[in-house]
This record gives sequence, structure tokens and C-alpha cells, in this order.
Amino acid sequence: MYTSRINVILCSHSAMNTKTSSEYNSKTLIVFAVIAACILTAALVFGLMNISSYSNRYHLQTASAIKDKNAANSSTNTIQLSAKEQKPGVYNWIDAGKGVPNPKLKVLANASNMIRIQNPTDTKHELIIDTGADVLPSSDDINPNSSGQLSFKPTMTGTFTYHCAYHPFTMRGTIQVVSGP
Repeated sequence: MYTSRINVILCSHSAMNTKTSSEYNSKTLIVFAVIAACILTAALVFGLMNISSYSNRYHLQTASAIKDKNAANSSTNTIQLSAKEQKPGVYNWIDAGKGVPNPKLKVLANASNMIRIQNPTDTKHELIIDTGADVLPSSDDINPNSSGQLSFKPTMTGTFTYHCAYHPFTMRGTIQVVSGP
């Protein structure tokens, strides 16, 4: 009689330990999963930062804004870009003066800047500067075999990106806003 009671108590105690052990194992797995997710996220962010800074090292050509000599007493800095079809369906922005694809643009803060765009291609393009604002500076649609422009006056320095609304993966680059002359 005493032996069976001891067996019941031992079995109950053993079952409780198993439950506690399995709860402990699931909590350990959750903690491990959270730590692994944090490590992977950190590695991904660090990797993207490295890729971004590595790729920025190869922006060797810069299209700088120059004063518009066509307008009397003008203080507008102007960049000339053109759209170009590199191969069927693949387009780039081209620095009209140097022929560099998707050039790094350099403009002045607190000054009037204009990007003039020629579109000799058979499709429309739209230059957009990614500033993070609610309303982005845009050239609006530039129809085939036409031209357009984007005028803007940035109030702060920094590096931003630009892209085509219709070809964002192949027509893109950076624009650096620097202090005035």
C-alpha cells in the first residue's frame, strides 16, 4: 500500500518535471530565435551599409551645375541631361557634356538650380528627386523626342537620389546638394 502511493507521487513529480522541462525548452527556443533574428538583422543592415558605401566609391564622374549663360543676369545653375536607350528597353540618364551614364549630380543649396532634359527616345521619362518630402521635385512627363526641365531651390545640403518614374531601376543616380560658391 505504501509502495503504490510512493509510485504515484514519483510519477506525478516526474510528469511535473517533464512539463517544466518542455516549457523551459520552448522558452529557450523563443529566446534563441529572437537573438538569431537580431543578429541576422544587424548583419543585413551592416551588409547593406557596406554595399552602399562600396558602390558610392565608383561615382567617379560628377555633373556639376553651371551658371546659365543664356539668360541675362541669371543666377540659375544648370545641368544638362539626356535620356538614352542603352539596349532595347534599358534606359539611362546621360550627362550631356561628358556622356557619363547616371552621373552624380552636384547642385547648390539656397540657389536656383535647373536640370534640362532631352528625350530623344521613343518613350516618356520623368525625373524625380527623392528628398523624403511629401511632394517630390519632378520634371513631369517628358514625351518622346521632346525636352523638359526640373527647377528647384534646395534649402539644405545633403546627398539624395534621383530616378525616372518609368525606369527606376536603370535610370537612377545621386544628387549632392552643397553650400553655395
